[in-house]
Amino acid sequence: MITIRKLIFLTDCYRDFAGDIQAILDDLYEESPWTFEQTFADLLREESVYYLAFTEEQKVVGFLALSVVMNEIEITNIGVAKAYQSQGIASLLLKQLTELEGKIFLEVRASNERARHLYEKFEFEAFYQRKNYYQNPQEDAILMKREK
Repeated sequence: MITIRKLIFLTDCYRDFAGDIQAILDDLYEESPWTFEQTFADLLREESVYYLAFTEEQKVVGFLALSVVMNEIEITNIGVAKAYQSQGIASLLLKQLTELEGKIFLEVRASNERARHLYEKFEFEAFYQRKNYYQNPQEDAILMKREK
């Protein structure tokens, strides 16, 4: 059984969780676009919110990272370790957002149909395309938003 938990700054060891998140990123990317130092620094930012997916053995297998500024939320990253994909974990993570009011934004590679369909399931709509936004390989980004 997978459980989702929002990280709480005062009680959680962010350095350990940054390592867990970095391990997932290293698993997902041939060369991760984020370093451990960047992930750790992001965890410590006041406007960052992280949700982690844990197995029964308390292993971190997925995460959802948000940046919250005033009444706008941006999904800055979401990832599920390859061995745990196609089990609904990304949906469980995104479900944490269903009660949030306001605008939620994200960007996704144009070729990532699987992710785009998942976001559409959670009422995100494409509204803009950024040309050549991503590198390695170069690709357009689709900007999506959900308003409640």
